[in-house]
Amino acid sequence: MKHLKIKINKYEVDSNIILKDIEFTLNKDDRIAIVWWNWVWKTTLLKVITWEIKDFDWNIENIWWVSIWYLAQIYNDNENKTVYEELKDAFIDINKMETDLKRLEWLLENADHDIMEEYSNKLEQFNNIWWYNYNSIINLVAGGLGITSLLKSKLTEISWWQRTKVALAKVLMLSPDMIFLDEPTNFIDMKSLEWLENYLQNRWKGWYLIISHDREFLDKTCDKTFELQPARAINFYYSNYSNYVTEREKREKKLQEDFERQDDYIKEQIWLVNRFRAWSRAWWAKSREKMIDRIERIEPPYIPSKAKFLFQNADDIWDKILTFKQVFIGRKEPLFYINDLVLYKWQKIWIVWENWVWKSTFIKSILGQIDFLDWYFSKAKWLKIGYYSQMHEEIDKNKSIRDNFIKHWLNYSEQQLIWILRHYLFEFEDLEKKAWNLSWWQLSKLNFAILGQKEYDLLILDEPTNHLDYDTREALETALKSYNWTILFISHDRYFVNKSATNIWIIKDSELIVSYWNYEDYKYKEEHGINMDMSLFDEEWQLNLVLEEKLGEKEVKRLKNRFKKFKHK
Repeated sequence: MKHLKIKINKYEVDSNIILKDIEFTLNKDDRIAIVWWNWVWKTTLLKVITWEIKDFDWNIENIWWVSIWYLAQIYNDNENKTVYEELKDAFIDINKMETDLKRLEWLLENADHDIMEEYSNKLEQFNNIWWYNYNSIINLVAGGLGITSLLKSKLTEISWWQRTKVALAKVLMLSPDMIFLDEPTNFIDMKSLEWLENYLQNRWKGWYLIISHDREFLDKTCDKTFELQPARAINFYYSNYSNYVTEREKREKKLQEDFERQDDYIKEQIWLVNRFRAWSRAWWAKSREKMIDRIERIEPPYIPSKAKFLFQNADDIWDKILTFKQVFIGRKEPLFYINDLVLYKWQKIWIVWENWVWKSTFIKSILGQIDFLDWYFSKAKWLKIGYYSQMHEEIDKNKSIRDNFIKHWLNYSEQQLIWILRHYLFEFEDLEKKAWNLSWWQLSKLNFAILGQKEYDLLILDEPTNHLDYDTREALETALKSYNWTILFISHDRYFVNKSATNIWIIKDSELIVSYWNYEDYKYKEEHGINMDMSLFDEEWQLNLVLEEKLGEKEVKRLKNRFKKFKHK
C-alpha cells in the first residue's frame, strides 16, 4: 500500500533546534490537520516533507511513489499565459497526448508515412482518458472558487489573491495522491470557502495534510490532528480539531500531575541523599544517588505565553453611526446596492462577501477613499474610525517597530513601549527590528498593538484573524467581547465571528441584506427557504403560520426561544 514514512531526527537553523524527534506515517485516505502556534515552524515541516529543504538529519520513505503537491500560503507566477492555460496544465496526460496527436496529424497530412494504425490507437487512448470532460472539470472548479470570469485573463493581469485561487484550483485538478495545503482559506471568500469544504469532504479522492487556523474548516475537513510543539515530538490525536482541544486539556492536566508527582519524589530522594551522605549510611546515599540519575524524567507540558489585546474604550456618541439610503457602491460602475440601512452604536456586524472587489470597494467607500455613486450616506459627527487591514497597509515595512508607533503619533518612552509590546509577545530586542523582518503573524499583532492605543468610535477589521494562531484568536475574541466599540468585521472565520457578532450583513446578488443571529442561523434560513425578517416573531401571527407550515410547530417553537436570546443582546 502507498504511504509516506517521515523521520526527522533534527533540523536546526543557526544552532537553534527547529524540529526534533518527528516521526510519523502518512497513509491512504489520511485527512490530517497540523496545529499549534505560528512560531513552531509548521510550514518548515511541510517544506521538509516535500524536499524543498534538504539539509538536515532525516529519512523519508516514499513507498510505491506517492505523488505529492504542496500549495504554499502565497502563490506567485509571472508566466505570460492565461488562467485557462495554467489550469489546463493540470491535465498532464491529456496535454501530452494532444501534442502527440497533433504531431501524427501533421505527418498524415504532410508526409508519406503509414501511421494510421498508430494514430487510431492514440486517438482511442485519448478518448479513454475523458479528454472531452476536462473543460467541464475546469469550469466546475473555477466556478466553485469564483474565477470563471478570469479564465481568459493572463496570470500577470490578475491580483495576487486571484493567483492564489488559481493555484488552489490547479492543485485540485492535478489530483495527486496527497496534497499539503498551507493556510488555504486565508485569501478566499466565504462562498469559495464553503465550496472547498464540500469538495474536500465529498469529491476529493486523495489524502491531504492541512495547516490552517480556521477551526471550523478543520472540523469539517480533517479527522486527525497532529500537534506540533517547539523542538518536541509530535502529539497525535485521532479526532477533529474541537475534540482535539478537549483531549489536549485532559492530556496536559495528567502530564502536569505526573510531572509534579515525580518532581516531588525526586526532591524527597535528594533530601534523603544529602541527609545521609556524611554518616555511616553514605554507601546507601551513594546508591540512592545513582538510582535518581537513572530515573527517566517526565517532561512537563509546554504551556506558551498568550497574547493579551489592549483596547481603549470610546466615549458614547450619537446612536446612529452610519446611515445608508438607496446607495450604490462602486468605482465607476455599480457593484452592489444598499436600500435602507443603519449601523447603530455598539453593534458588532459581520460582513459576509462573495467578491473581493466588492469588499475592498465597500471599505474604501466608508473610509472616504472612494465616493459613493449615488444617493444618501452619512456618518455620525466627529466619528473616529480605526481600520485594520489584512495586508497591514498601516505598517511601514521600512521602519522599525518603535518608529511605526511614532509614525502613528505614539511617541512613548521605551519602558512604556516595552510594556505594551510584551502583551503581544514581543521582546526588548524587537524594538529596533524592521517591520519587513517580521512574519505575517507578528505584523498582525503589531498592527493591533498600534490600533489599540487610540480611542475609536468605529472599528473596521478586515480579516483580523488571518495569520493568528488559535490561542491568539481566542485572546482577540475575549478582548472584543468586553469592548464597547462599534465594529464591522470583514471575515470568513465563522467560528470567530459567530462568537463576536450581533448581526450579519450579506453582500449577495448585487445587494446588501441584513440577517439576524449568526451565520449558522443565516445558512439555516437559506437552506430551509425562510425568506423573512425573523425579528417579526410574535408580532406577525401570519408569519408564524407560514413558518409552522414550512418547518412544523416544534421547530418554530425552538427558533422562537433561540431568537429571544439574541433579542436581548
